[in-house]
Amino acid sequence: MYLANADWFELPRQGPFRTFRMFYTTADGERVGAYIVLPQVANGQGILYLRGGTRSIGMVRPTRLLAFAQAGFFVMAPFYRGNLGGTGKEDFGYRDVEDACSAFDWLQQRVSHVHAFGFSRGGQMALLLAHHRPVSRTVSWAGVTELTWTYEEQKTMQKMLRRYTGGTPDTVPEAYKVRSPLHVAPQGEVLLIHGAYDENVQLRHATAYAARHPDQTLLQTYAYAHQFPIHEKLRVTRDILTWFETGIWNRYDT
Repeated sequence: MYLANADWFELPRQGPFRTFRMFYTTADGERVGAYIVLPQVANGQGILYLRGGTRSIGMVRPTRLLAFAQAGFFVMAPFYRGNLGGTGKEDFGYRDVEDACSAFDWLQQRVSHVHAFGFSRGGQMALLLAHHRPVSRTVSWAGVTELTWTYEEQKTMQKMLRRYTGGTPDTVPEAYKVRSPLHVAPQGEVLLIHGAYDENVQLRHATAYAARHPDQTLLQTYAYAHQFPIHEKLRVTRDILTWFETGIWNRYDT
């Protein structure tokens, strides 16, 4: 499974953790790259880490995955289609959701429970995945839940979104709706982490989702913007890892 070949090769170790770059094939036939980080002492559970951004912007870094592996999780982090040697093209939450679904299917064969963690655009992907697959617990951190709002909020993204969707929210409303997890229920538990002063993905994305799906959703807000200070990011990440493993949320407050 871990021998170097066309689909698997080992990267220099990240501290004590074995780290791999691999390719898997999605249900719709695309070849998608991903990082794998193996825990030293496994807890039997896996985390599917879904990156934010698009193309080279926001590309996942192996070092971000170490905290998850250190807590005992088997970590898989897809690059999304069309990136770093993969086939196909990203389309911001439509066909490329299959990248997350197929990664879930791959990981589910190797662990007892699969959790999903997504940041920003990755939060959108994680929540869409939680609708399509039985993810045990899903975290959306500063996640997009209504793409029409993103079009309104981010003027610099409008050209890109028109290219991905084929138009504006007024001309192709269904193309925006299908990419918006607000409109579909998750199968498992959901934790939303959001900064109250986030101007990239405004707080309404989280509050609306929590109101729409109250039985499955826990919302936690913090007095920060889109990016948290590094020490707070680490604290919240530790809280999330405890929640993944136990289902117990013990929020740390300064």
